[in-house]
Amino acid sequence: MDEQNGEKQSLFVRGLVSVCRVLLILGLLFYVMYHLTNGFSAEMRTEVVKLYTEPMTFNSAGVIVRRETVIKNTSGGVASYRYENGTRVNKDAKIATVYGSSNDAAVVAKAAQVDKTVDFLEELDYDKDLSVYDGIAATKEISALLTAFSDSASRGNYAAAMSNRDALLKAFIRRDAALDTGKAGVEDQLEALAAQRASLEKSLSGAANTVTASVSGYFYDYTDGGEGIFDYDSVKKLTPSEYKNLLSKLPAVGENAVGKIVTEPKWYFITEATKEDCLSFNKGKTYEVLFHASNTRIVMTLEAENIAGEEAVLVFSSFEMPLDFDFSREQKVSVVTKSISGYRVPSNALRVVDGVVGVYIRVGNTVKFRVADVIYESGAYSYISTETEGKTLYALDADVENDIYCKALSLYDNVIVSGSRKLTPDRIVN
Repeated sequence: MDEQNGEKQSLFVRGLVSVCRVLLILGLLFYVMYHLTNGFSAEMRTEVVKLYTEPMTFNSAGVIVRRETVIKNTSGGVASYRYENGTRVNKDAKIATVYGSSNDAAVVAKAAQVDKTVDFLEELDYDKDLSVYDGIAATKEISALLTAFSDSASRGNYAAAMSNRDALLKAFIRRDAALDTGKAGVEDQLEALAAQRASLEKSLSGAANTVTASVSGYFYDYTDGGEGIFDYDSVKKLTPSEYKNLLSKLPAVGENAVGKIVTEPKWYFITEATKEDCLSFNKGKTYEVLFHASNTRIVMTLEAENIAGEEAVLVFSSFEMPLDFDFSREQKVSVVTKSISGYRVPSNALRVVDGVVGVYIRVGNTVKFRVADVIYESGAYSYISTETEGKTLYALDADVENDIYCKALSLYDNVIVSGSRKLTPDRIVN
């Protein structure tokens, strides 16, 4: 009996030992497989490679120079302007009426509105001979403007919709005048406005003086005192020291004036630079300049690169005069010098293997190393050349069996960004 019990215990022990061996083998196998295949954590993150273009910019500050004629205010008082900023006026045009007392401001503002209405009606040429064909053309114009108004309003672009209101009103008046139904109405309006204007002038406490344009050009109702500091004709020859000397005189005190007239459409922007900065520019080439004050981009020509030692002055020019552009004397700008195109990858994904710069990518369940020639770095990202060539790793050692040929990074590769504890080429992953 004892012998049978002993045999049973012996069989049980052997069986238990066998089970333990199997469990140990399975555990070791699992441990090995885990470390062979689980090279990534659950939070492994990859990023798809795409082609990007990054503009390279030169950021600076400078001054705007134009050919300007100041219109002086010899009588003082409150000015009522007849033109918007940037409007082209002819010589001897009535640009403003100056009133003797600041207490007349409300009356002056109302008189300005009357003057604008008069200008609007006089520009219509309502008294010239208009035919039925003119009426038909005006009717078609009305239809087109109403359609544009409706389209802009339906898209929520109310600014664009309202921009056509003056043109629409003019078209209605021209149509009525062509049909002999509106001419008398325009004349009556002008007579009533003239009477209203005369009444407003009588209600003013002081005498009114009319200011006319001494030259033709583009009118602006402000001055900053810097109109005579930079010589328009010699800006392209400014040296760095001359520019600094003139710049030190700004801001200047504005003259007692009602405004100024810009007599040339061509204007300049001048800024300091270094000799090294000039390597990114070519005289005579056009560049896109972002003016921060207006958030407006203007294509400008580089007229001059005046270098003295390590300092330089860049002189840009343009004929563009956008509506609502801020022509303040001193400006901050960003100039696009050139653009870099390449594959963009996070900079922290770059690795060096056997002296070769590249990134790890995931292809199915395999880790691959891809060669990456960095051509530009911008913050957290690096730009990789699209013409990078593949290379063989470990080719210089004696063991040819460990040589690994690695292709160059390609479009739509899945670059491993994070989540990996250890990476090696051609590793199997989950």
